[in-house]
Amino acid sequence: MAAINEITPGKTSLYRESVPATLEKRNPEFMERLESAVLEVNNNQHKADDAIEAVIQGRLGIHEGMQALGKASTSLKVLAQVRNKAMTAYSEIMRMQV
Repeated sequence: MAAINEITPGKTSLYRESVPATLEKRNPEFMERLESAVLEVNNNQHKADDAIEAVIQGRLGIHEGMQALGKASTSLKVLAQVRNKAMTAYSEIMRMQV
């Protein structure tokens, strides 16, 4: 049995790996995909705004303008659902007993 003075701060953990070692092993792919999705939704919103201006100015047909609005709306709804599912999963993980 180890004496109390042999335990060094920062080296003792209930987990098997240190935090820096765990962070190094994380796969950034999910974060990159999420960031890409947010940027795509943002681009769709900007395109829809530009399409509205173009329809008002007569440079774009109403049909094309409505398509841009529909695409922006759908992509935003999908992103919101992904966020909701992620928050639900996070809540369930936090409720788990270790």
